[in-house]
Amino acid sequence: MTQLQAGEKRKFSEVGLSSPLTVTVKHGLDGLDISAFGLSADRKMVGDNYIAFYNNPHTPLGEIVATLDAHQASFKMDLAKLPANVERVMLTATHDTAPVASAPQLLIEVGQVSFDAKPALKSEKAAMLLELYKHSGEWRVGAIGQGFNGGLGDLIVYFGGEVENPGAPVTAPSSPVVSLKKQTQVKLDKEIAEKAPQLVNLVKQAEISLKKRGLDEHTARVALVLDISASMSSLYRSGVVQRVAEKTLALASRFDDDGRMDVFLFGLKAHDAGDIGIEGIGGAVEKLIKRHPLEGGTMYARAVQSVRTHYFGSAGPRKEPLKEKTPVYVIFITDGETFDKKESEAQIKEASKEPIFWKFVGVGKERFEFLRKLDDLSGRFIDNADFVQVEDIDTLPDGQLYEMLLQEYDSFLNNAKSKGLLS
Repeated sequence: MTQLQAGEKRKFSEVGLSSPLTVTVKHGLDGLDISAFGLSADRKMVGDNYIAFYNNPHTPLGEIVATLDAHQASFKMDLAKLPANVERVMLTATHDTAPVASAPQLLIEVGQVSFDAKPALKSEKAAMLLELYKHSGEWRVGAIGQGFNGGLGDLIVYFGGEVENPGAPVTAPSSPVVSLKKQTQVKLDKEIAEKAPQLVNLVKQAEISLKKRGLDEHTARVALVLDISASMSSLYRSGVVQRVAEKTLALASRFDDDGRMDVFLFGLKAHDAGDIGIEGIGGAVEKLIKRHPLEGGTMYARAVQSVRTHYFGSAGPRKEPLKEKTPVYVIFITDGETFDKKESEAQIKEASKEPIFWKFVGVGKERFEFLRKLDDLSGRFIDNADFVQVEDIDTLPDGQLYEMLLQEYDSFLNNAKSKGLLS
C-alpha cells in the first residue's frame, strides 16, 4: 500500500492505478457528506450534474457512481468516459454542524493508494480530501487535505458554481498549501506588474513549464549561485547575468509567495550575499559586483558549503538523511571548471542526504566535463543534481530555458519523498 502525505502527487503508472477504479472514504461520522466534483482543468465546475453526492448519486452517463452509507462512501469511476472538459475529480467532505476532523477517521483508499486526511484538518466544516486529475495526458492522484470553514454551499461557490442560499461568505481554504498560495501570488503578480514589469512575461513562461510537470502548486526555497571568477566579466558587463537573475526570480515567484530568492557568489571564496526581491531586482547584479568584485579563480565546493550551511546549519558529513517539509532548488551558474574537484564531489555526495536539488548551468562553449561528472556522480544517497549547457542564454527562448531548468526536478522530488528527505 502506498501511503500519500498531504500535498503529495503521483502518476497512476507509479502507483499501479488504472481506470475504471473505486475510491472509498472511511469516516465513521454521522451526518458527514462525501461528494465527488467533476471539474475543469482550472478546478471549475462543468455543471451541477457532474457532482456525485447524496442528492445526485451518479453523473449523466454513469461515469461516476456514488454508494453512500452512514459511515463510508465509495465512488466507482470510469475516468475514460468523462467528457473532455472534465479533467479533475475532487473528493470532498462536509458537515452541517461538526468539524470534518471530528470523524473517527478520514481514510481515503483508491487501489493500493491511501491517504489519511485527518491530521491535515482542524476545525473546518468542509474539506477537499483527494483529487484525481489529468496532466500531460496521464491521470494522477493528489493528496489535498485542505479545509473550508463553510459548508457544501461554499465549496460549490469556490468551484465556480451557484447556490440559492450559500449561507456565510465564501471562505478560502484554511490550510496554506494550494489556494492560499494562489491568493498571495495574485498579490505578488500585482507587485511584479508595478515594480518589475520586465518579469511579467517571464512569470507566464515559468508557469507553463511548471504546469507541464504538475508543479504549479509546488513550494520550494530558491537559491541563485553565481560564478564571480574573472572569466565571467564579459557576461556581467553585457547584462547577461542580470537577465539570468531576473529569469530566476520569475521562477522563484512561482515556487514561493514572498517574491524573493537567496543569492550566493563564488570565485576563490564564497559569499552568502543575502536575498533579492521584486522591488530590488533592477540593477541588483551590478550592486552585488560592487560589493564583491570578481575574483581570480573558481571553487565550487566553497559555494556548495555556503548554500548548505545557510539552509541546514552545517556543511559537514551527515550520518543520517535530513528530513524537511520544503525542498531547496538551486540554480548554479558558471562558465568554467573548478580548482577543487575532489572537495566538490565530496560536498555533492554529502548534500545528497539533504532535500536540496542542484541545477548546474554551464554557460558558454566549454566542455564542462566535471559538471557532467557531478550530474552522474556515483556514491550518492539520491540523485540530487542535473547539468545543462547553454551557449547563449540571451538567444535561448525563455520557455525552452525553463524547460531545461526544471528537467529532472520532478523526479528528484518523488525520489526525495520516497527516501524520507521530504515530509
